[in-house]
Amino acid sequence: MTKVNLSYNPFLSEVALEVNGAKANMPQVWGEKKIDELGNWASDFYDELERKYNDSEYEINFKGIMRDYEFLEDALKAHKNSSSFSLTGTENCVYAKDQLEKLKIIFAEIQATSPYEQLKNDEIKNHFLMATSNDFEIAVVATMSSGKSTLINAMLGRELLPARNEATTATIAKIYDEDGMTNFTAEVRSVGGKIIQTFDNFTLADMDAVNTAGNSDKYDGDPNDKPSTVEIHGDIVGIDSSNMRLVLSDTPGPNNSRTQEHKEHTYSLLLKEYKPMILYVLNATQIATNDDNALLKSVAEAMKAGGRQSNERFMFILNKADAFDPGKGEELENVIKTVKEYLAKHDIFEPRIFPVSAIMAKVIRQYINKDTLTETEEDEILPKHTSFIKREYKHFEKYASLSNYCKNLQDEMLEKAKDNPYKKALIHTGIVSIELAIAEYISKYALPKKVNEGVASFKEKLDNLGVEADEIDKLKGNQKAIEERIKNIEIIQKELANSDKAKKIKTQVEEISLQDRLRDELAVISSKFVGDLINELDKLIGNVTVEEANAKIEEFKKVLNDSSCELKAQISNLLETGIKKQADKYVEEYRKYVESLVGNVNFEMNVATAILGDLSDISTSDIISDYKTESFERVGSHIEEVSDSTWWNPFSWGDTKLIMVDDHDYVDRVNLEAIKEAEISPMIEKFVDNNRKAVLEEALEQENKLKEFFLEEFDKLERKIKEKIKEQEEIVRDKEKLEAKLAENEKNLAWIRDIKTKLDNLLSI
Repeated sequence: MTKVNLSYNPFLSEVALEVNGAKANMPQVWGEKKIDELGNWASDFYDELERKYNDSEYEINFKGIMRDYEFLEDALKAHKNSSSFSLTGTENCVYAKDQLEKLKIIFAEIQATSPYEQLKNDEIKNHFLMATSNDFEIAVVATMSSGKSTLINAMLGRELLPARNEATTATIAKIYDEDGMTNFTAEVRSVGGKIIQTFDNFTLADMDAVNTAGNSDKYDGDPNDKPSTVEIHGDIVGIDSSNMRLVLSDTPGPNNSRTQEHKEHTYSLLLKEYKPMILYVLNATQIATNDDNALLKSVAEAMKAGGRQSNERFMFILNKADAFDPGKGEELENVIKTVKEYLAKHDIFEPRIFPVSAIMAKVIRQYINKDTLTETEEDEILPKHTSFIKREYKHFEKYASLSNYCKNLQDEMLEKAKDNPYKKALIHTGIVSIELAIAEYISKYALPKKVNEGVASFKEKLDNLGVEADEIDKLKGNQKAIEERIKNIEIIQKELANSDKAKKIKTQVEEISLQDRLRDELAVISSKFVGDLINELDKLIGNVTVEEANAKIEEFKKVLNDSSCELKAQISNLLETGIKKQADKYVEEYRKYVESLVGNVNFEMNVATAILGDLSDISTSDIISDYKTESFERVGSHIEEVSDSTWWNPFSWGDTKLIMVDDHDYVDRVNLEAIKEAEISPMIEKFVDNNRKAVLEEALEQENKLKEFFLEEFDKLERKIKEKIKEQEEIVRDKEKLEAKLAENEKNLAWIRDIKTKLDNLLSI
């Protein structure tokens, strides 16, 4: 038997391996320079053990966090030789949520006991709270008629969002989970982010009114005050927010967005660095609609961007799964197979699919919560909850893409609900499976990241303070060190007088230019944008009727508009990250310069996100009118009665017969290829060119803002440096002040070492 000890620390990205008591390494499995997330190499680990040690039995003991133990467990169950391996170690594992709670306790201790004011000011508090923020966004995305709003209402346990098969959503609704709230409150924000309306008890009627205001083409107020986003606070009943607060983002799909801004918002969610979870809702009765094509293409690209997490953050919700009857040969297994084949055509493989009846889940939850039901819901929908108990094919939780851990939790919930038919039916609707998967994702990915970010927010500052305290500690009883310190202060003062380093960095800042790099990257994504449209352009062929031309150009416009939204989202992301990288580089360089002189001085900068102009559009009526030609041609036929008599046959005189006669008329025809070459292709080129120019102009504006920021901050920070140098000079030249400083410093140094030890222990698992 081969005995294996494996430990993986996601907080420090460290892995350690022992095989039969000897240290071992598998860089080909987890990477050489940067250790990959365990979830991405768990399966490869078992394969490599077999290849390298060629044994029939392996005993693996794991140490780490529970998330990674479950990854190893899932990978083992899927392994072809799973019986050769045994996995233990749950007693060696910690939960990320527990580590986050410990971090919050350390934070409270720092705030209560820190001798350093810079660790207690609003800036560090805000930074820490942001890093450990409980908010976790889940964007619910769908095309029209999928039941997206019904699904969200089911998760809320009440009717709050309008569910209609039309493009009525004029606002983006963000729903913040507040456990224990009995009602919902709301703030309506404008395009500019200003609060323009508040509600203490937000209802469906209020949501309809807000949407109406946002939809109104006759809105005569300031366009910047038009409703854009609704921030709603209330209890999302199926999910516990004690560890992280869930934020459900109801995002209009590209085909039912009223505004270009909302379409672009949907695509931009797929590119965000913080990677929100995406619930993609599909109508089980209308799979393979054209409306999904463009959005699924973007989803596929986002899923390819990185490992297991990228795959798990996308959940495909198969709504209206109760519409099928196995008695008619409509098996849910076959529907799921069809969905997988459909998604595979869009390069989405091994999707996590969750069948659900959102309407039944919503109605049951409303009934349990004693919320008002409509007559139809009360008389026709609610009574059918019993069929979700009696009919095994309606036990949708069995078809859900859940881990074994979540399946076990679900089984426990079913056991507890065995005497409550409504709660039992609710689990069978599939809604609980979705909520369990969301909670697991938060535990697996969001919480470990929060722990890392929270520790990092203090570690660097503590390290800097520690270096300074160590330097002062060296002065204790050491006259030579004191004299050396005085000399160093004099050198620093001369350095400040010359400011050569500052001048050099100022020069570098003034020379910042993103233009060349942006041009190259813009060329790549623009080329891909045009390439993706070629197939659609190829459909614009032939000399067709005006009606056919209108239909084909309208269909092309739809594809073009979706692709354009995606392009703009990519460009905005490129501009935002490009500016940020440049800013971070010089912020870091200047920070090191400051620290080389006097230790830690806080220095941060936020770069604004670029906003591009509206998309180009095609006016089909104008185009078609310019390319119409008139043609005299057969347009149909009709039956005529004609004589069938012959002069030579008296018996046939007076006989008639029916014949088919062609009808001809003048018909307006449109040359689609001429429109494509003369109008549409140049329009696409112009759109790409306009966006390229807009990006480069915006980049230039951002560069100038960055430069202005630095020049202002240099002066401020240099004043702080000079004040600190003067203070230190007074201390080292005055014996009494020095002794008092040394005594104070000894306490401070002990405090720093204690807090750093606690942070290190927190991350060491």
